[in-house]
Amino acid sequence: MFKWLYFANAIISFLAVVYYFETTLNKVNQKQLMILMFTALSNWAYFFAATAKTLEGYYIAYSIYYMGIIFTVILLILIITELCGFKNNKTFRRFFLLYGVIIIYLVVSVPNNQLYYVSYTLAQDKGISYLIKEYGPLHILLLVFIFGSNLLCLFMIIYSFCKKRAASLNITLLLLVIFTISSFVYLIPKLFHIPQEGMPFSFTIIDILFVLIFKRASMYDMSSNLLNVFEQRQEYGYIAFDKKYRYVGANDFALKLFPELNNVRIDSKINVENCDLTEKLLPWLFEWSNNSQKNFVYTKDDITVACSKKFITNENKNVGYLIEMRDVSKQQQYINLISTYNMQLETKVEEKTLKIQEIQDSIISGMAMMVESRDNSTGGHIKRTSEGVKIFVEELVKHNENWHFTETFCKNIIKAAPMHDLGKIAVDDKILRKPGKFEPEEYEQMKKHSAEGARIVNQVLFYVDDEDFVRTAVNIAHFHHEKWNGTGYPECLKEEEIPIEARIMAFADVFDALVSKRCYKNSFTFDKAFDIIKNDLGTHFDPELGKIFLQCRPQLEAYYSNLNE
Repeated sequence: MFKWLYFANAIISFLAVVYYFETTLNKVNQKQLMILMFTALSNWAYFFAATAKTLEGYYIAYSIYYMGIIFTVILLILIITELCGFKNNKTFRRFFLLYGVIIIYLVVSVPNNQLYYVSYTLAQDKGISYLIKEYGPLHILLLVFIFGSNLLCLFMIIYSFCKKRAASLNITLLLLVIFTISSFVYLIPKLFHIPQEGMPFSFTIIDILFVLIFKRASMYDMSSNLLNVFEQRQEYGYIAFDKKYRYVGANDFALKLFPELNNVRIDSKINVENCDLTEKLLPWLFEWSNNSQKNFVYTKDDITVACSKKFITNENKNVGYLIEMRDVSKQQQYINLISTYNMQLETKVEEKTLKIQEIQDSIISGMAMMVESRDNSTGGHIKRTSEGVKIFVEELVKHNENWHFTETFCKNIIKAAPMHDLGKIAVDDKILRKPGKFEPEEYEQMKKHSAEGARIVNQVLFYVDDEDFVRTAVNIAHFHHEKWNGTGYPECLKEEEIPIEARIMAFADVFDALVSKRCYKNSFTFDKAFDIIKNDLGTHFDPELGKIFLQCRPQLEAYYSNLNE
């Protein structure tokens, strides 16, 4: 009867491996698959040991069973470490592996010494074979390993459940259930002096519940999920090389574009004559790897791809190169169509483009005004600071021999200024609309608007091709509350670590806050406002930029005075 229970138990373990292999292999974690395999190996080995008729046959199977136990426990520790949001390091892994190998060696070498078992004989109970053994002095190593591992896993599960926000609550609860049930099943034979092992049944419980956990945990594996997304994109291709420029692999898009790759052996250098792959693409890759950043556009038949290059890294080491290809055929066709227009049509296109930009600017300004409408204390702040930035930038241009600002840079700052407080859209109304000063915890919440603003601006401008403008807008939203002495937020940057566009924005932002009436203060006079800014040069503000800002006083006074008339 009992031997068929062990047989059924081994079958269930095997089926768990097969099920997980068939349903999740494309995104399986290596350690997850290995633990299922080792538990299945261990259960099968114990089945053969339990049905063995000779001591020699029993001990061979029992040694394999022990091997499965040791590696299962090691993998269990590593997997629980990851699922609970902790980091594994090499020393941690190697210690457990070395310790486990020592125990396996002691078990396998039992016939040759008395370190692990002093003596052992084969016995049977209800048709099940088992060992009657007298433990040797080093058997304590196994007990330390098992109970130490259990305590470590229990600590990580409980700590993760209570403290770790990076770990899933559902998964930590399931891990706690696994730990409790499997420990209970393992301990029953020990407590009631049952000669048969409970560990195989404990392993099967681990298998079944881990399959559920792994299916759930795959949702959080962003790298695998993103890889699946890219693999499914019809317009995306890649070719991979190792550090010695040997071919590693490519996806279907790349193989369709460069069919020569079908004849190239993996881990060998590409040496195909008279084709674009070796005459155009590879020379570009070699040039880029020698610090050239030139882009590459390749056209074949009706397909045009924009190629970019990335380093392939493993544990922060560069191990190869990746050529990414994006199908831009439709865009290229549009560009070719535009290039055939005459001058009159080009003028009309430019007019339409300017109109679209104006609409885009209006939408951005509208979003900024919408955010400001939620704030009781800063009415008109967006419009006033934008004008303040414009006045300041115009004055900086007059002293451009010190700064060498480009015309594009100046336009970008003025255009991006209205977006500097977009992050306030993520601040709770109870805080944003509070008619008075913030409490410390409320102020901490408000301070998050700068980092949140950078994220929102980045998303809003995701499809804007002007990278310089996007970078300027993101920097202004993110860092306009940083201070020259490093006491600002959100990153505590100091001096020239702060992007210059954010340093420029800070003057207009603070000046408007000083001379404007708020629900918690009256407006300051121009004299007091400029004295405050002057005194804060070198602490809050860039001292060199501040000298120029102080020269803007006539224009700023005129602008703010007109607002009050």
